[in-house]
Amino acid sequence: MRFNKENLKSHISKRMMDLEKQWGFDPNNGYSQVIKSDIHRIMAYGEYQALEYLYSDIEYNNIGEE
Repeated sequence: MRFNKENLKSHISKRMMDLEKQWGFDPNNGYSQVIKSDIHRIMAYGEYQALEYLYSDIEYNNIGEE
């Protein structure tokens, strides 16, 4: 696979969708969905949120463009 901005965004998006499917995360519900959850779900949500921040940085802050 060729490394470029669109492929990176696609990879991040796919990983986020995998986490949504595996853990039942709702991208519009925030941290409240992991309150009183076990540590594994909380850690997975941390990964999910980090991916969301990364995707947003790439998409909206023109990272990777020259």
